[in-house]
Amino acid sequence: MSVNKRTALAILLALFSVFSLSTGLGPAVAADREDRFELRVLIDQRSSVDIRVLSGTYQWYDEDLKTQVETVSPSDGWRASAAGSTVRLEKNGRSLAKAYGGPLLLQAMGAGENKIEVNGKKYRGSLRLYHLRSQGANSMALINVIDVESYLCGVVGQEIGMNAPEEAMKAQAVVSRTYALQQRERRRQTGEYYDLRADQGSQVYKGVDGEQANVLKAVDDTRGQVITFDGTIIEAVFHSNSGGYTEDARLVWNSDVPYLRGVPAPEDRYAEEWGGTAALAYHWRKNLTPAEIARKTQSLTGRDPGEVQRLRIVETSRSGRVTRLEVVGTRGTISIDRTKVRQLLDTPSTKFTLADDSGNYVALGYGAEGMKKNALPAGGTYAINSSGVAAVSGDFYVITPDGIGPAPKAQSTTAAGTIVIDGYGYGHGVGMSQWGAMGLARNGKRYTEIIEHYYNADRRDGRLLITSNWGK
Repeated sequence: MSVNKRTALAILLALFSVFSLSTGLGPAVAADREDRFELRVLIDQRSSVDIRVLSGTYQWYDEDLKTQVETVSPSDGWRASAAGSTVRLEKNGRSLAKAYGGPLLLQAMGAGENKIEVNGKKYRGSLRLYHLRSQGANSMALINVIDVESYLCGVVGQEIGMNAPEEAMKAQAVVSRTYALQQRERRRQTGEYYDLRADQGSQVYKGVDGEQANVLKAVDDTRGQVITFDGTIIEAVFHSNSGGYTEDARLVWNSDVPYLRGVPAPEDRYAEEWGGTAALAYHWRKNLTPAEIARKTQSLTGRDPGEVQRLRIVETSRSGRVTRLEVVGTRGTISIDRTKVRQLLDTPSTKFTLADDSGNYVALGYGAEGMKKNALPAGGTYAINSSGVAAVSGDFYVITPDGIGPAPKAQSTTAAGTIVIDGYGYGHGVGMSQWGAMGLARNGKRYTEIIEHYYNADRRDGRLLITSNWGK
């Protein structure tokens, strides 16, 4: 090949490194070299920890004094313990002479198959022991220091499920990578000692035990790819099931960003096809007694509503989530806003309707800030228009995501002395719905299309990109 042809090919490949989803061609294939972004994952907090090297070469390294402590053999058993303001090491049951201020790093050496066991759980990469004396605790933060791609191998299957469709799993890999690197960037700017937690406070991470062949393939097929919006890496939040419509971030966290706005998600019903507990991610029901609601209200607000007579939904968002709820009691009415609604009722989501022991349902209608709610007697069928709510006689048809059909007859679902909460969705509802992503994948959508739907409302305007070159 001539020099000119090689140059032209190089230019074409460079231009191909980032794709807008609007092209329909998907993102660029990541470079062959491994992405070496390093993450600090808080896996536990303990006063002592048992450690063993499973494979590879490791050494103990004192990060405060910047000196090697000891080379570690796979045949050795180690215990580290917080002792006052220091960390002590035991090798095969015998204490080393010196105590260390730390942080201490069990450092993986070289690029081989480096694996360790920490309190019986297996991890790749290194382990940092960070004494929490600055927080007044006689314990250590156990931090797995690991490259982002290896980290994702222990995350993706835990988050979306080991049996998720391939394209949904690839979407989760890109979303989880984006979330991890965005959090890494944020926390290092503020001087935090870790980037991510290993639980639902960040993303569920199980280390080596979370790996499986199809998960590794999804991570490898999307290696290095992250989502940007207007050139900036996004905060790629996600949740289990939106109940049919995702939510605006501003209504959950008071953070109005263009890539976290509500979109229709009828594919969330895919969870019902699985049945069992999976179906409850889409549609659930909960009963609460007035006494329970009174107790929870006082605990949350510090105000005693007295004997609770009813709950009243005052406002909902476009997605149907309750944004203001009133607890009506003998000692007054107490207003509960936004995320406190979920705290009060301890429900999987805030997308629900109510019935009480009078047999009344709650009908919705749009107000200035969203949907308003009004109590309607059970046993009739009602229509809502610009003039309000009216009873309907004869046959009445409604349009639903499944098509046109007869409207259901309203009926009470209350049990004596309880308030029935009939709800949809699981989680905060912002960003990608995991069950919806699986439904889209089942319907033939590629992972790039899934991401475009949830983070850019299918606009394909070039503002949202999937790139493998971020931060390089």
